[in-house]
Amino acid sequence: MEIIWRTAMSMDGRIAAARDNLDFLETIADEEAPEDFPAFLKSIDAIIVGASTLRWLIREGHGWPHGDIATWLVSRDGDLERQVGKTAAPFRRVEGDLRELVAAMEADGRQRAWLSGGGNLAGQLLAIDRIDEIEVTIAPVALGSGPSLFDGEALPLTEFRLVECRQLKESAAAIKWARR
Repeated sequence: MEIIWRTAMSMDGRIAAARDNLDFLETIADEEAPEDFPAFLKSIDAIIVGASTLRWLIREGHGWPHGDIATWLVSRDGDLERQVGKTAAPFRRVEGDLRELVAAMEADGRQRAWLSGGGNLAGQLLAIDRIDEIEVTIAPVALGSGPSLFDGEALPLTEFRLVECRQLKESAAAIKWARR
């Protein structure tokens, strides 16, 4: 199974500002082609999401916007699953060893999963060598603090090759890397 870490970040590698503030995303709101994200969603058959990302979505009134795609929530907080409510596709909460999560997803027949956040979970998956591709939109701002693209201690040196680098309209850039 492939795991794709697709997100946006600031020029200094932050996926959110302090206190999980995502206002910086407004600087790239009109940059991406409107068909790009729906095409990406059609290319995946599973989502992995961390607790902080889901809490932000709920707090901002979005709920879980991808209820039609099988989702695995990595969290110790059982209440988060309840807050999401009923979804069209399975929504499972897991905790513990991420190797077991990936094995369960593969056993479920999943082939391509989107890691939709956040940096801590991305760091954990990188540490067990399970990030296959990184797609990032870089916003033309520096945040200085906040969670980074890969959070974690003693991350292994992992090499990726550049697949794509393109300018999005005026200010942002889209970069795609794949595992070597």
